[in-house]
Amino acid sequence: MAPNKPELDRSFGFAWRGLRKHLTDKHAGELEERVRLKREQLAQQIADHGRRMQELAKQLDYLQREYDSKDSYVEELIGQKQELLNQEGFVAASEDGKGKPKLRLGDMLVAEGLVTQGQLAEAMERQQKFGGRLGDIVSEMGFVDKSRLALLLNGQSRKGRLGDMLVETGAITQEQLNRALEFQRKSGGMLGDILMSMRMIEPEKLYRHIATQNNLGRIGSQFDFEDLIKLPEYIARQYDAIVVNQDLNRYLVAVGGPLTDEAQRAIEALLGLPIEQVLATREEMEYFWAQVYQSELMVESTQKLVNEQPQNSAHVTFTAPQLAAAAALGLLLLICIGVDWFHTLIAVNIGIQLFYFSMTLFKFLIVMYGTRDYAQIRFTKEQVAAIDERTLPVYTILVPMYKESEVIPHLLSNIEQLDYPKAKLDVRLLIEEDDVEAQELLKSMNLPAYYTTIVVPHSLPKTKPKACNYGLIRARGEYVVIYDAEDRPDADQLKKVHAAFMNGPANLACIQAKLNYFNSEQNLLTRWFTHEYSMWFELLLPGVMQLDIPIPLGGTSNHFKMAVLKEVNAWDPYNVTEDADLGIRLHKSGYTTAIVDSRTWEEANSRTGNWVRQRSRWIKGYMQTWLVHMRNPVKLYRELGLKGFLGFQVMVLATPMLPLLNPIFWVMIILWYGWRAAWIPQFFPGIIYYLASVEFLIGNFLFVFSNVAGVYWVIRELEKRGSTMFSYGLVKYALLTPIYWVLMSIAAVKAAWQLITKPFYWEKTTHGLTKRTSAPDGDALKQNV
Repeated sequence: MAPNKPELDRSFGFAWRGLRKHLTDKHAGELEERVRLKREQLAQQIADHGRRMQELAKQLDYLQREYDSKDSYVEELIGQKQELLNQEGFVAASEDGKGKPKLRLGDMLVAEGLVTQGQLAEAMERQQKFGGRLGDIVSEMGFVDKSRLALLLNGQSRKGRLGDMLVETGAITQEQLNRALEFQRKSGGMLGDILMSMRMIEPEKLYRHIATQNNLGRIGSQFDFEDLIKLPEYIARQYDAIVVNQDLNRYLVAVGGPLTDEAQRAIEALLGLPIEQVLATREEMEYFWAQVYQSELMVESTQKLVNEQPQNSAHVTFTAPQLAAAAALGLLLLICIGVDWFHTLIAVNIGIQLFYFSMTLFKFLIVMYGTRDYAQIRFTKEQVAAIDERTLPVYTILVPMYKESEVIPHLLSNIEQLDYPKAKLDVRLLIEEDDVEAQELLKSMNLPAYYTTIVVPHSLPKTKPKACNYGLIRARGEYVVIYDAEDRPDADQLKKVHAAFMNGPANLACIQAKLNYFNSEQNLLTRWFTHEYSMWFELLLPGVMQLDIPIPLGGTSNHFKMAVLKEVNAWDPYNVTEDADLGIRLHKSGYTTAIVDSRTWEEANSRTGNWVRQRSRWIKGYMQTWLVHMRNPVKLYRELGLKGFLGFQVMVLATPMLPLLNPIFWVMIILWYGWRAAWIPQFFPGIIYYLASVEFLIGNFLFVFSNVAGVYWVIRELEKRGSTMFSYGLVKYALLTPIYWVLMSIAAVKAAWQLITKPFYWEKTTHGLTKRTSAPDGDALKQNV
């Protein structure tokens, strides 16, 4: 049976044979209907597609407008950022330290809608007054939730390199950074110190960037220290931190550098509240210390030695045992004179002549030891040039001055010519509180950041050592040196001292540079002064060093290891020749002193009255020093040994005693040669006559000869270096030295009187009396380097 065929096939078959036409028409109509329906569906789809396209076009147009609007907003923000970048004090951050800078936090808070402009202004006003981080302030004022603030700041506190940050924010140029980095590669040191020393950036701007780098705030502008709790002074010193404000629920603590977590916890435990660190420049920290801890600083400056080593302090001029001994000797002398005045005076004269003879002999022996080439520590120019500046430590320079404004420009010029990395200098200019003229002058000079002006509060005693103690407390150096306002140290002096410390024994605590005068040819007085100083520093002190006996230091250009200086409690503020006393105390403590072949050129006193004031103070100080260390002669003998004990008498006792005794014998000589007083020979019986004759003829010759030898030593060394600062014409004036001795005796008598009436009074020496045109020029000084 055949399969059934579709109906369509049958219809076509019938139609082909002419059968059932109506079926064919019907089928055609159905097909047409289907086509029509398809066309309508297609038309509907086309219409729907058109409407969709219109909707998409509208959406595209909307998105384009939105895009254009956002682009315009971004451009506006970029413009704002560029304006902010040019504003003073702008600090920017970046995602990776290399990208484009971001807006400051305040602008970000406003842009994100977290605070209003009014709230931001209120918070910034508070920040300006009290300091601190803006984020902490807006949070504690309730403007922003801490969690939302933390989200906003996420990633903002990454530390980048300081140099890159400064360049990105426009604080310095890339060329300046390159110069500073080159300096750092050559000389070492901190980049910030280098930039400030090269005057590329001001301290305030630098510290603002450092604060941002370490996620710290800066100090404000208003402080109320009277009602503010303060840390114990030893804690403040340990952490270099001072409470400067209390704001909201926290203390703001000024710090010289970021605290460790342990230090912060310790301070918070003491204060009982959270703290926020606010970074302060060194000058600002000095101001805070003076405001908050002035009384503690003054006590340390004036009483530390008294409290810890009263036996070594001159705060008491004559102790009870000394007064009792003096009274007993005086009484014994009076009794002896009453019993037999003639033989008593002969015995006294014999004792004086033996004292003269022994002092003269010992001093000349010291001078002979000082003529040895190795008596001074010497370095060649090549050795100095070979010093790796990266190994050089921070060096503190203390410059005490009072009423010397006229020499300050010359002082600064002399410090600037020192061949030492300026970024490693800590120059502290010590100005008395009532010296307003000097304070105003220094303030107007805009000095580099390595200078710090320290105003020493008024207190008694008003002495140079007290000022030095005050300036020493917060000094930063590993070494410290004192220069007077008129000093001109050799350019390489600091490097030579560093090399001497490095090559010396561990107990080498002090190095004394040689002193001399740049105005030696000004008049007869300055020539005599030059003779004396040349002998003292070229021959006598080097000889003292060779014999290993106590060295009375010079008043300037003595260089110390900072740690040792503080260990022995620095200078005695009650001793008006603090340098000589300190040299003795160092020796008693087991430390040594050396002389380095480097000079500091000073101004010799050119006026007689000024010279007598200065010399009387020196002699009074030697008297104080002898009285202090001879309070227990047996103990001193055990500490110094026989050689050291005799050396102490020669260097300290003979200095005031010989000028006091000399006038007695000068009068006797005048009476003998003028009037042939018959009683004079009776006081020089037998061998005493010959001993006194030797002292008169040979002893005086040796003293004059020593002065001439000292000048010759200086001239010889200067000639080797091509300098003609001194001439042999100075030598002939040594023949008039006895007149100089008369002036010394006048000063000694004045000193003895002041020792009783005004032991701590500091006779002010006036400097700047020399016309600068008469001083050696810079080239002459450089030749002596």
